[in-house]
Amino acid sequence: MPDETTLPYDRFDASGPDPVDAARMSFGDHLDELRSCLIRALVGVALATAVSLLFGKNVLEVIFWPLFMVQQAHGLQPRLQSLSPTDAFAAYFKMSLLAGLIVSMPWVLHQAWRFVASGLYLRERRFAKKLTWASSALFVIGVLFLYFVVLPIVLHFFIVFNRGFEFQPGQPSSFYRLLLQTPENAPNIAETSSSVSIPVLKADPPPESPTNIWVNTTTHRLTVRTPGQVWSTPLEPGAVSPSVYSEFAIDSYLSFVLQLCLAFGLAFETPLVVCFLAWTNIVPVSSMVAARRFVLLGIVILAAVMTPPDILSQMLLAVPMYLLFELGIRLARTRTRTTTSTD
Repeated sequence: MPDETTLPYDRFDASGPDPVDAARMSFGDHLDELRSCLIRALVGVALATAVSLLFGKNVLEVIFWPLFMVQQAHGLQPRLQSLSPTDAFAAYFKMSLLAGLIVSMPWVLHQAWRFVASGLYLRERRFAKKLTWASSALFVIGVLFLYFVVLPIVLHFFIVFNRGFEFQPGQPSSFYRLLLQTPENAPNIAETSSSVSIPVLKADPPPESPTNIWVNTTTHRLTVRTPGQVWSTPLEPGAVSPSVYSEFAIDSYLSFVLQLCLAFGLAFETPLVVCFLAWTNIVPVSSMVAARRFVLLGIVILAAVMTPPDILSQMLLAVPMYLLFELGIRLARTRTRTTTSTD
């Protein structure tokens, strides 16, 4: 085991000798430190997963909220589909695992920086210590940016895109009627006038109200109240039903959202990675500036790997990621100028 001079970066005294020169960690000591960090990280993930399981319904309510808001804005029913008997059950546990990983990611990043710092010089360890808490904050900001900005835009785009597939089916021709042996259309029945008036309300009336049938424009439902039961049916905007209805499967939606959460949270670490590489002289700022084109290409490829296979999600991740790369270069340059002037 490493002695006191080889403990993590928060134990070192800046006034003393450089602990890396005084007592370098052996390969076995690095493996021990890696094992300790991995164990602590896995314990954090396990605890966060257990909490997600315990409060699973509350977590699902938070995850479903953006979709339900966008569906209601388009006059659709706020709901998801369970395409098999076990879909919702399996999705619940899948959500708990992925949500636990996302919630515990700041702690996992803290352990990652802790392991990296154990192999750095004292000056570099001070940088790593500063970046540890900033990385946790940026991961949270990335997830919030996805939840409140990107996710509604993506869901709105796909719902509008799906509505473009509205086709009039028409009537089967005589050939198809003969082929399928279907009867001719029934003769039109003369229309009769009706004096039924259905109230259109923004909210359901109270139980003591005499209104027994109404249309709720907020939930887009037609409701009928009988002495022993309340019945309702969803209403769709337009004269005909859309050919492609934007009602997503619960498992697919959860995978879509949680994958994006992890991708955006990690992508927002870009400026810290740039600053760390520059401040430790692993990759100078001038080299990163000269390789901008290759960095942009790498970001586009990475965004395609980290997001679901749709161009909109990839672009909404690649553009902020590149802007954060430029921000990291600016911060690294500022730090370099400050250090140079001080020296």
